[in-house]
Amino acid sequence: MIKAVFFDIDGTLLDKKGALLPSTWRAVHLLKAQGIVCGIATGRSPIKLQQLINYLPADCYVVYNGQLVFTEDRGIYDYPFPRETVERLAVYGDETNSRMIFGTRHAYHGSQTMQVSQTALVKKIKQILPLLTHYRKLGQTLEQLAAKPLFGSMSYQELEIFQEKIYQCVLISPLSAQKQLEQTFPDCHFARSNPYSVDIIPKGGSKLVGIQQAIDYLGVDMGEVAVFGDSWNDIEMLTHAGLGVAMGNSNADVKRVADFVTWTNDEDGIFHALKHFNII
Repeated sequence: MIKAVFFDIDGTLLDKKGALLPSTWRAVHLLKAQGIVCGIATGRSPIKLQQLINYLPADCYVVYNGQLVFTEDRGIYDYPFPRETVERLAVYGDETNSRMIFGTRHAYHGSQTMQVSQTALVKKIKQILPLLTHYRKLGQTLEQLAAKPLFGSMSYQELEIFQEKIYQCVLISPLSAQKQLEQTFPDCHFARSNPYSVDIIPKGGSKLVGIQQAIDYLGVDMGEVAVFGDSWNDIEMLTHAGLGVAMGNSNADVKRVADFVTWTNDEDGIFHALKHFNII
């Protein structure tokens, strides 16, 4: 019996236009009417998360790929980077002139917050990087960004944000650089939702770990959990939950490990799967 359902956001809860389908809204309300826990499991930060999902009523939030877990009124799990790892990431960013942003509980800081933070180009990056979904637009923006100076006289190592807890670093980096990154930062885990950028979190972290922390708090077993996702960073939770549902718009790797492939995020996929399994 399913007692909790966790949803990825981009490409899952939201359609390709970044909107919540009426059928998805209805499905979540039907779940809650039956007393089924509804949770969010995302690589995104908690910043303006409620606005993003159109104030969908969720019971639990697993953000930053599992590094921060909370309800509306209580923190459940909090696992930031060690300070030394953050410092090494900053040095790497400076030495390689990389584009990266660092996420705290309340803000993202990095390349788009420096001296060029008011340019039209960086305003595009602010819109695109946290979303990590509009691949074509992101690719075009990256081509523009490559020709721009990163900071002027400032560097990542000078960011005051490092006095706060850092839960995730988002780095513009192609898939081809993944192995080198893993060798450079063996104490980190790399989660991808697209081919152009990578979410870096402490080693051992994942959405699955965050969900486990959430359900331990809520008194639910993993076998009683259904999850919905569409990207590489959803694979762990899809393979370990009681029911793993891949959206029809998922890549082949994700579909291969899922228990069920539903319709796409533009075609009422969430509602269809929940009805198929008689959960609603």
